[in-house]
Amino acid sequence: MPDSYLISVIIPVYNGASFLAEAIESILKQTHKNLELVIVDDGSTDDSRNIISGYAGKDRRIHPVFTIHRGVTHAMNEGLRNARGQWFARMDQDDVSLPERLAFQLNWALQKKLDICGAQTETFGNQEKMLWFPENHDAVCRELLFRCAILYPAAMIRTDVFRNNLYQKECVFDDYELFTRLAPRYRMGNVPSVLLRYRNHQNQTSKIRQKEVLKDFRKYRFRYFYKIFPRTPLDDYLPLALVSDKQPANDLRQLEKAGQWLVKLSKVDDQRVRQKMEKRWQKTCERSAHLGGEVDSIFQRFKDDIRKA
Repeated sequence: MPDSYLISVIIPVYNGASFLAEAIESILKQTHKNLELVIVDDGSTDDSRNIISGYAGKDRRIHPVFTIHRGVTHAMNEGLRNARGQWFARMDQDDVSLPERLAFQLNWALQKKLDICGAQTETFGNQEKMLWFPENHDAVCRELLFRCAILYPAAMIRTDVFRNNLYQKECVFDDYELFTRLAPRYRMGNVPSVLLRYRNHQNQTSKIRQKEVLKDFRKYRFRYFYKIFPRTPLDDYLPLALVSDKQPANDLRQLEKAGQWLVKLSKVDDQRVRQKMEKRWQKTCERSAHLGGEVDSIFQRFKDDIRKA
């Protein structure tokens, strides 16, 4: 029965006092009661340590871990070493989990035989919008060529899977590195319901270290691509990369090759993914309009093929 599974929720914390209490409360109020909350304080210099200690003194499910400051990668690995659950859920210090998050994710993962399970999310704070993520494994694998197709703060992962695949070294876009490494070997998916509220603010890593995130994205996308499409000539990879990087094609041949990739990647049982591929194709052709009048006919030809994929 799902209730028999112990879920370890891991929150890595570094100077997160502003929103930490709200994040902790959202886990303590989960409908799935068989949980432990491992909070790893990565050498915070604000009031985070006192907040964690205060909650730990009131709820025996909370297991605090205090370390020197070594970064979020070390904090997550340390959290896994202290986790006892068959599954673990990632939670960020500034986000809010809906009460049914853990119960829904566990049921979905067991039903679909997933090793890694994410969910839909909504942002709040500086910007409010829905973030969509593909539901089934094949769709996730395709979307990973263009973005991180599972939001790490909304992820639930089999603990043994992560223990066998700990972070090997520090990187900025660590969630993308992890999921592109695991996708060829484990089943991944996303619950079709919103289960996490993702706080949007100016101090997020993706904003303050944007150039490093982009560098890591390109590096691990390249590694992932050649894992699933080995022996592909570099000239055939570059047209896909320019679509992913939102760049124009250099010539008509490269544009056609980009269209061929998007048709191929659209052959998946997920209508929303096909719509995404069509939109990417449209934007690529718009950016490549300088190549002349033939762009319109190439656009229409591959647009029809994407729709029929």
